[in-house]
Amino acid sequence: MTRMKGAIVAWLLLAAGENAWAQGLPPLEAYGRLPEVDLCELSPSGNRAVSRVTSNGRDLIVVFDLETMQPVTAADAADVNPRYIRFVDDDSVVLVAGQTIRTMAVRNSFDYSSAYSFDVNTKEIRVLLKRAQDMFPYQSGLGRIVGMDPGSSTVFMPAYIDTKPPSLGVYKARLDSSRARVAHKGNTHTIDWFLDADGEPLVREDFNDNANVHEIYVLDNDTRRGRLIYDEETALPSFSTVGLTKARDALVLLARNADTDMHSYFLMDLVDGSISGPVFEDPERDIAGVITDINRVVHGVVYSGFTPTYAFFDKTVEERVATIQRRLKGVSARLVSWTADFGRLMFEIEGGWSAGACIFFDDALGAPKALGQMRSSIDDSQVVPVEISAYEARDGLTIPALVTAREDVREAGTAPLIVMPHGGPRSYDRYGFDWMAQYFASRGYVVLQPQFRGSSGFGGGLLDAGDGEWGAKMQSDLDDGVDFLVAEGIADPDRVCIVGGSYGGYAALAAGAFSPDMYKCVVAFAPVTDIRQMLRQEKREHGKRDWVLDYWEKRVGAEESEKDILASISPAYHADAFKAPVLLLHGKNDTVVRFDQSKRMEKALRKAGKDVTFVQLKGEDHWLTQEETRIETLRAMAAFIEKHL
Repeated sequence: MTRMKGAIVAWLLLAAGENAWAQGLPPLEAYGRLPEVDLCELSPSGNRAVSRVTSNGRDLIVVFDLETMQPVTAADAADVNPRYIRFVDDDSVVLVAGQTIRTMAVRNSFDYSSAYSFDVNTKEIRVLLKRAQDMFPYQSGLGRIVGMDPGSSTVFMPAYIDTKPPSLGVYKARLDSSRARVAHKGNTHTIDWFLDADGEPLVREDFNDNANVHEIYVLDNDTRRGRLIYDEETALPSFSTVGLTKARDALVLLARNADTDMHSYFLMDLVDGSISGPVFEDPERDIAGVITDINRVVHGVVYSGFTPTYAFFDKTVEERVATIQRRLKGVSARLVSWTADFGRLMFEIEGGWSAGACIFFDDALGAPKALGQMRSSIDDSQVVPVEISAYEARDGLTIPALVTAREDVREAGTAPLIVMPHGGPRSYDRYGFDWMAQYFASRGYVVLQPQFRGSSGFGGGLLDAGDGEWGAKMQSDLDDGVDFLVAEGIADPDRVCIVGGSYGGYAALAAGAFSPDMYKCVVAFAPVTDIRQMLRQEKREHGKRDWVLDYWEKRVGAEESEKDILASISPAYHADAFKAPVLLLHGKNDTVVRFDQSKRMEKALRKAGKDVTFVQLKGEDHWLTQEETRIETLRAMAAFIEKHL
């Protein structure tokens, strides 16, 4: 604890240390390891906190007393592998986990989710919904809480009921047992539920893929009948339902504001379905999400952008959060948990002068306390600076970007460059500690993370500019970023490599195919390589009329009518054009981008006589969630890039 207290003092004073790189580099494994502390969460009273702690090969769920800063209890989480943790009350914690399984009942392997309860007093971990009444046996998304039964350790969780076809209902689950019963039944088109203060159904949301109809019903608890307050004929819903107002008289919507082109906060009146607002908006930032309690009542919003900012209905709370963020200047401070009165606030901080930590503040805004460091083997002084930048694409569109580089590397000029496009592509990078970017930057590379057209978070204009631009302007945005850093005297044009995963893996391979003279090496993990084959897979899994197919048709193209276009932008059909050596990596348990996408690419490159290496990651999923394979991936990338740059 002494080291941590000293670090906090240094953080708040923004003290500058001596040249970290003269002290030696942290080992590769320090970057590839899972965070030692993450998934930090306050209890409702604020007297306790829980986190996942990974150390010395052990994976634990640890509950802390925040007054003494000592562990109260701990449980082995190795078999659970939680992805989400939430306190229900001070003695009960809900864990949500996922694993890739294969079963005769499902065509392909899929991400099967489980929910668990952890009793702080008995240390017992129970599988929730295990003996749930009439529950469909194979589904993902389990563990989401939409409400709590007042005065008891009972929660309401949506799950599919084993009807034909399965329908989304709400289960009432006791945390002290594995038993659960159906509390509310939906229909085959139900996609979400909102409950009143007593746990009774208030709103049901339906979306009919076959008829392309989006409907919202207000439910009468006495008659159990629904009153339709909104319906729209649309292939894709025009808004997202995210919560309820404090009075529960309106539904909270996130939708694009036609005047600003930014995603903003709107209200749907539960009497007549009228939509008003925007209530929260910013002309330069999207709303990325909402701040809600366990009953989905909305208290505020978080705005998108490289670093998060917040707005609340309670301006005292808003100023409290803003004050803390000002005190933590120079890092990304993300609010992750709070008490009901917002008197205690938990933040995850990363980047700038921090390798990552969970810290919390009390109501008096005294000295912060640290729950733990995320990466103790990387000194805070060894975090490579990240610059928020932007450049102009060849058609004039502004492309936001992050540039990570050591100061001595910047000063020397013309360093080797790694372009690192993000996945999604409807996503964006955050200012913080990107473990992959930080590793390569620590070794003397400049890392560029461009928010190319098609990225979310920076308004509808940038997002929509990516429609139909896979392999085209979305690619030239990356090339323009290289030219920008070369013109700035930062990057060496003869030493450029591109590295990406998921869509970023596609972009890396597309760069090798369509800009073969610019990149000296290509690294792609979990990449899309044959777009038409990907769309066929989506059709088999979701059906011909599912909204997922409508989404892909809008963003990329139609699988049948535009097959020639899809082939023209799929790297697997352009192996002959490659000049740079290629490193492919793919988890064999990937359920998002199927393993055979990389197999197709490898086969095409080998047939064309190209230099290709394929690393198959056994037991790994799409997100590199296993520490062993994260380190394996980083080692393979490091050796490959060092060889070719």
